[in-house]
Amino acid sequence: MILDEGAMPRRKLGRTAVEISLLGFGTGTTASNGHPSAQSAIHPAELGGLLRLGLDVGITWWDTSDDYQTHAHVREGLVGTPREQVQIASKTHAATAEEAHGRLDEALADMGLSWLDVYFLHDVDDMDELERRLPAMAALRQRRERGDIRAIALSTHNIDTLERLLTHPGYTDLDVVMTNFNRFGDHMDASLEDYSRALGEHHAAGRGVLVMKAVGEGRLAHVARESIQWNATRPFVDGVLVGMASGDQVLANAAAVIQAGAGKPRRIGPGL
Repeated sequence: MILDEGAMPRRKLGRTAVEISLLGFGTGTTASNGHPSAQSAIHPAELGGLLRLGLDVGITWWDTSDDYQTHAHVREGLVGTPREQVQIASKTHAATAEEAHGRLDEALADMGLSWLDVYFLHDVDDMDELERRLPAMAALRQRRERGDIRAIALSTHNIDTLERLLTHPGYTDLDVVMTNFNRFGDHMDASLEDYSRALGEHHAAGRGVLVMKAVGEGRLAHVARESIQWNATRPFVDGVLVGMASGDQVLANAAAVIQAGAGKPRRIGPGL
C-alpha cells in the first residue's frame, strides 16, 4: 500500500470542533530502562523526526503528558510544522485548581504553544480519585473558556470510573474520554461487552471516544496489526492511540489504520 496522508481517516471529537487522525502517535509507552517512557529515552530531535514522518502519512494527533517527559520531543516535532496541521494532547495528574493551572501553563511553555487541542485529567482510576479531581476539572473549564484548551478529556483504566462519568454531575461537560481497550481483553478490568457498552453510551452522548493499549504495552505485539485494526473499526471509537518508537512502526501502524478505514482490515475472527 502506498501511504498517502489524505488516506488516513479522520474523526471529529464529539461535540467539539477538534478533528483528529484516527491513529494517534503515543509517547508514553511503558519503559523498563528507568526512563519515564520508551519515547523519552529517544533524543528529542530523533523522536521529533518520527513525529514528522507520522505527519507525512496522516498521523496528526500527537499525545504526550507531563509525566512522560516528552514535551521537548513534541516541540522538536513542531519545528517547521504549521501548528494548525497537528492536534496536540497532553495530560496531568493535578487535583487542585492551582496545580491544574500551573501544569497547563508549564505544558504550553515546554512545547512553545499558545493552546492545546486536548488536555486530560490523567489516570483517574477509582471513585475517590474522580471526586478528588473535581477542582482541577473546574480549572480546566475556565481555561477552555479562555481558549487555552479546546477540549477537556479524562483518561481511566477502570470500568467503574468510565461508567460513573456517564452520570456524574461534576463532569457533564467533559468533552472526551479515553480508556484501555483491545479485542483480547489485555489490561482490562471488565468484559469487552461492558467496555463497549460504556464507550458507546459516551459516544452517543456527544463525547469523543479515544482508546489506548491496543498493543497491550507490547504484550500484543504479535497481533498488533489485528488489534489496532479491530479498535479502529469500532463505530464508537474516534481515535486509537499507539506508542511508536521507530520509522517501521509508524509506517506499519499507519498502513493498518488506512487499510481498516478503507474497509479492508485483516480478518480477526468472531466476536464483537
